[in-house]
Amino acid sequence: MQFRRRLDRVHPYCRIASHTEAEVRGILLALERIYRPSFCELNLQQWTGSIYTWLTHPLLDPQKSGRVLMDHLMKLITTALEWSYAEAQKDVSPKHLEAAAEQLTLRRDVMYLVDAIERNEKDNDRHEEPPKVSPPK
Repeated sequence: MQFRRRLDRVHPYCRIASHTEAEVRGILLALERIYRPSFCELNLQQWTGSIYTWLTHPLLDPQKSGRVLMDHLMKLITTALEWSYAEAQKDVSPKHLEAAAEQLTLRRDVMYLVDAIERNEKDNDRHEEPPKVSPPK
């Protein structure tokens, strides 16, 4: 089936909707290679079991298929790596992985403002200045 799909000019590649634990391990190995320049001691494979458990949580896997969506996996990994990079760590921190998993499951409806402090300061500056009104003619 997969070979026949590759001959299709419109959709040449098969899209995999979700992944098993073994496939998640392979994806983590590939991500280790990709992020190696930024994290010299990166070892994501050791967290395969935990990541798989977090991402098959009933909120993220309501059909209880036991499979992980790539979108959830990438959100978890990139968030944890960003937080670890911000602290200048050489490997991903377990506390960052757990916090990212918690954010995906328990706090998934919470919105985070990224530049709120700067934006609020600009808004305050605008409100402090009196409005410039041209005199009527």
